[in-house]
Amino acid sequence: MGRKDQGSEIDAESIRAQLDKLLLSRAFAHAGRLSRLLRFAVEQTIQGQGDHLKEYLLGFQVFGRDEKFDPRIDPVVRVEAHRLRARLGEYYQNEGRADALRIEFPKGGYAPVFRKQPARARGIERIRSWIRSSRGLKTLALAGLLLVAGAVGYWVAAMRGRIPPAGSSILVLPFEDVSPRRDQEYFCNGMTEELVNALAKVEGLRLVSRTSASQFRGKAIDLRQVGRQLNAGMVLEGSVRKEGARLRITARLVKVADGYNVWSGNYEREMTQVFALQEEISRAIVNALRIRLVGEGGKRLIRQQTGNLDAYNSYLKGRYHWGKRTESGLKTSIEHFGQAIAAEPGYAAAHAGLAGSYALLASYGVLPPRDAMPKAKAAALKALALDETLAEAHTSLEFVLSFYDWDWPAAERQYARAIELDPGYPTAHQWYSGFLRAVGRLDEALNEMKRAQELDPLSLAAGRDMGRIFRSSRQDDRAIEQYRKVLELDPNFPSAYLHLGMAYEEKHMYKEAVAAFEKARSLPGGNPLILGALGMAMRCPGIGARPRNCSKS
Repeated sequence: MGRKDQGSEIDAESIRAQLDKLLLSRAFAHAGRLSRLLRFAVEQTIQGQGDHLKEYLLGFQVFGRDEKFDPRIDPVVRVEAHRLRARLGEYYQNEGRADALRIEFPKGGYAPVFRKQPARARGIERIRSWIRSSRGLKTLALAGLLLVAGAVGYWVAAMRGRIPPAGSSILVLPFEDVSPRRDQEYFCNGMTEELVNALAKVEGLRLVSRTSASQFRGKAIDLRQVGRQLNAGMVLEGSVRKEGARLRITARLVKVADGYNVWSGNYEREMTQVFALQEEISRAIVNALRIRLVGEGGKRLIRQQTGNLDAYNSYLKGRYHWGKRTESGLKTSIEHFGQAIAAEPGYAAAHAGLAGSYALLASYGVLPPRDAMPKAKAAALKALALDETLAEAHTSLEFVLSFYDWDWPAAERQYARAIELDPGYPTAHQWYSGFLRAVGRLDEALNEMKRAQELDPLSLAAGRDMGRIFRSSRQDDRAIEQYRKVLELDPNFPSAYLHLGMAYEEKHMYKEAVAAFEKARSLPGGNPLILGALGMAMRCPGIGARPRNCSKS
């Protein structure tokens, strides 16, 4: 790892937390090139590659230069490094002056340095800030009184459970459908996902992804137990009643430690006000927690991409079926995304959803890549033409560039952009991990998958793909253990049985492999890859009538 202050050890997670805070600050919020440079340099240094950070590598990996790049002619790296040093200085003089950890970019090199700021120095800096902002002794005295009053208020609020501790997280459970016909689960999922995305913009909170929360849908659960299981400080739950053009939503936020009801609200609106209602709920939660928003407080938390309710409704149905990750679900999602686009041709998120569906259908072997991948690429490019800031579109485009166009540099640039735009998007980290595994960068792949699982602890797909990394590194026993953990979460997940069978094959456990493939085939939601794997395993020694060479490669 990079140099540390006074030889003290700084763990990687603390560095990444400080990096995320930096990139969400006002100083870096709209500095795309500087953010990419800083994130790449920090991650490389954390992984022990700081000495390899040279101008040519940065020009190629960060700024998209090709193999003809000559740093002596093109000074892009030196110029952007100079700007980065200045921007870091600006941040630590203002927003980050009291931060416990500093990331510095020394002159003469490109490997960042990580330094802890002593608590005494941080305290002095806070006092200096107060003095600098005062207007004479009277103002200073008033500021001191306000500071004391604020501290007392914070202490009282914290004792009552209203303010989350540092590093707190919120688990947003899927809202319950209490509509008359119980046919609005897709809408409840959409409401949950919008709130997760909105609250992810709030400084000081970690959001547990909806796909993890969905494991608890329809189950009688103890909120405090679930919160502890997913390391969440608070749990948000609610219900939706949609009847005709009317929408009624109830929600409450519960503190896991003591069951304290931090906030609750009841809302009834017309469906035409759904986006305003989502914004209202998000801000009510923020106000209840008494924590500040990143950037401008007046900035909207809910990103409204369409005012067409028919298009929005179709889009939510598409996302709902896409999340099932089955052949039928993906095909149905394409229908709904298509309906959303027909109703609103400029709906960027619907085009991005379409790209993701076609990409997965090719990956699962349902559609030939030559048919599905060009459609996925076209949809992703259309989404980005409409809205370049959609992390989902960059992620899907990368998938095509990685596994169909085989354009590795371009693919990695798309992943970097997706993660820059939305560091909390689990699929970006998961699919980037798959890219890194494919190119043999297994340590980096493992780190990205760990990040995906931090964001989405109970994701079946992320858990399965963690096992694939173990298999790629010849840790077959560890892979088998990982697949079994996934199946403990959902014993009906066919993809986990498929990869479990492959791991058994690596260990020459052919009967166990066939049993796993047979189980995968018997479950709904399977794909043609399962049948192919079963056919190959049946030819192994001791299984079929036509043995083949089944030795490890």
